[in-house]
Amino acid sequence: MSKMKPIVRSFETWISNIASISQTSEYRAVREELRSRQPDNLALQGFKAYSQNDEDGVIAAIFNRIPHNRTFLEIGVQDGRECNTHLLLIQGWRGAWVEADRDMCALVKAGLGGGEFPAKFRLIEDYARPDNVAAMYRDVCRFVQADDLDLFSLDIDGNDLFVLEGLLDAGCRPGVLCLEYNGRFPPPISVGVKYAEDRGWSGDDYYGASLQLIADVCGRYGYKLLTCTVCGSNAFFVRADLAEEFEFRSVADLWQPLRLNITVLPGGHPPSLKFLRDALHA
Repeated sequence: MSKMKPIVRSFETWISNIASISQTSEYRAVREELRSRQPDNLALQGFKAYSQNDEDGVIAAIFNRIPHNRTFLEIGVQDGRECNTHLLLIQGWRGAWVEADRDMCALVKAGLGGGEFPAKFRLIEDYARPDNVAAMYRDVCRFVQADDLDLFSLDIDGNDLFVLEGLLDAGCRPGVLCLEYNGRFPPPISVGVKYAEDRGWSGDDYYGASLQLIADVCGRYGYKLLTCTVCGSNAFFVRADLAEEFEFRSVADLWQPLRLNITVLPGGHPPSLKFLRDALHA
């Protein structure tokens, strides 16, 4: 039996490598098709370091064009190893993570050696709701000494749109929004889940809102759609006063369908919090 274990592990590794190669090949093919139609689309600058997909590169491309103070709030980070602001923190950005799962928060604290680093980073263990998100946001603004934050990232697999509206209704205006959308529904379909205070993701297609609905809501508050990730999971919006540095297309032109087969892109060795721990303790 013991002699079989290395063989089984080798086979599992081989299967995993084949799947990774296929996934990467399809990802590249989708990008090349997009490049042929929209060579200036910011999604083409995506890359993965610590984001789940290639959001790291898209975020970098956006902020290479607009003035910013390197501040953020990200809601829904799980254990922090793969999220949209992990790399930003390593690069000296300042802000906070919000995560409701106690076990996940414990993993973050253990990995970083703490949950708060003055003037750098704070972990908030709480549920984000329409009635508390603005207070969270303003607390983070005070923490980093900013009137508004540069980046607001939201991915809670359920009440996202209601939480976003709670933030914007209260007058909070981050420069850039990174928002998960439900890639099942192409524009002009406008649909979203009903609000439920205890809503979580049940593992099926009933989550979040379509890109059209999110774009319409964001538009009412002065935000314009910049791009969507090629895997069809996240959309990026920019505040109107920062929009002059970008070219814009319609929601229908920018929409990407959810491509589960190329989500959670391979990124080499398993991610950890170790580089971030070093940066925060420096």
